[in-house]
Amino acid sequence: MPERAVKLASLGGPFGMLLTDARTGSTNAMISKRTNIVVVRLALGIFVLLMPWHANAAPRHEALVIGNGNYTSMPPLPGCLLSAHATAAALRNLGFNVTEREDASSGGTDAAIGEFSKLLAASPGAVAVVYLCAYAIGFNDRPFVLPVTAAVTRPADVLTQGVLAKSLLDALVRSGAGLALLALDLVPTPGATTVSGLDALLQATLPDPLGAIVASQLLPPDTPTPLATALVAKLRGPEVPISALLTGVREQLANAKSVTVAALRIPTELGYLAGAPAPPPAAPTIAPQPAQANLPDEDQMTEGDRRRVQAALVRLGYYAGQVDGRFGPDTRAAIRRYQHELDAAMTGRLTATQASKLVGGG
Repeated sequence: MPERAVKLASLGGPFGMLLTDARTGSTNAMISKRTNIVVVRLALGIFVLLMPWHANAAPRHEALVIGNGNYTSMPPLPGCLLSAHATAAALRNLGFNVTEREDASSGGTDAAIGEFSKLLAASPGAVAVVYLCAYAIGFNDRPFVLPVTAAVTRPADVLTQGVLAKSLLDALVRSGAGLALLALDLVPTPGATTVSGLDALLQATLPDPLGAIVASQLLPPDTPTPLATALVAKLRGPEVPISALLTGVREQLANAKSVTVAALRIPTELGYLAGAPAPPPAAPTIAPQPAQANLPDEDQMTEGDRRRVQAALVRLGYYAGQVDGRFGPDTRAAIRRYQHELDAAMTGRLTATQASKLVGGG
């Protein structure tokens, strides 16, 4: 510290306090700056270590499960609630993040689909499953699923109170999902025996990794539906191939009463909802054999043939001269060294066999 500053500090009072505060503030600022740098670096390191994703991470597993049972204007469907709970539990056991809704209104259904779509958009290539159990009705050859608040007194009411079944399919197709499964467990409204338009639901061009099954049944009992029961039985690890799951569910529903498989799509591409097996070991790479050169005796060699011979002698370390197509003393000496390695007569002149072997890498 300069002598004058020391004297001022020794005086105490306001001069000493000001000088001391200045020095302390400067030191604290330096310490604070260094501390901030250390904290930022530490935070970045922890962030990198704890990031839940990386280039080779396995795809996320997302599911949307909706069960509507307590309708305000139609008989209850307790079996749908039990079916949704059982399906959601089976999916969670396989590692799925399940967005589950019970007794959803029209707005609640739209919100659930929107939330699910955002999750898929944030995880491109995610494995995705959608399951819904509810009343359904067809209008203009388009199936609508009915929220618990729906009160359909005339067919056109579904346009404002229903939810297009296709919107569930679109959530899988448009949100960047990879392998996907759509399972709709639908009950015709009271007085109806079928839901029109279900067979046309899967007629559009769809990505191959997408599988779907749509079941239509009369009023189910107070137990899980046949479709949900079959799904839960097949959603057991460690490996769940989607094609085998859909085939097994179809076979199981063939023996169930009052249930019709209205639409089915089994992917041709092999895919797993869970537990894909390890790929087979790669076949050993066999180095390609060099093409066999075919050179004539020296007397019939062209200048290009002679250059190839000299280049081969250079490559193998026998020759350090010019590659000019002229077999002078240095080239002859190199040929003799090569012939020595072949345990052949060291004539300094190459036979056709020796020349071909030399140029071919032998």
